[in-house]
Amino acid sequence: MVADMEVEEYEINPGHYLELMDRLHVANCTIEDHIYDHPLTNTLPEVKILIGEAQMKLMQAYQIVGSREV
Repeated sequence: MVADMEVEEYEINPGHYLELMDRLHVANCTIEDHIYDHPLTNTLPEVKILIGEAQMKLMQAYQIVGSREV
């Protein structure tokens, strides 16, 4: 993420909520399947905790977006 990048303005519509929820879900599933459940992750408890915390943040974001859906 680059701070000085221009952000395009979009008119938000109801489909954007479901789209973002889907992308958050896909990201969380990918982390679960390919990172959290990785054999090396199971040998590094401190890493597994951090990955789990990242997943919790994604789930919180999912809930926030879902609660604001129009």
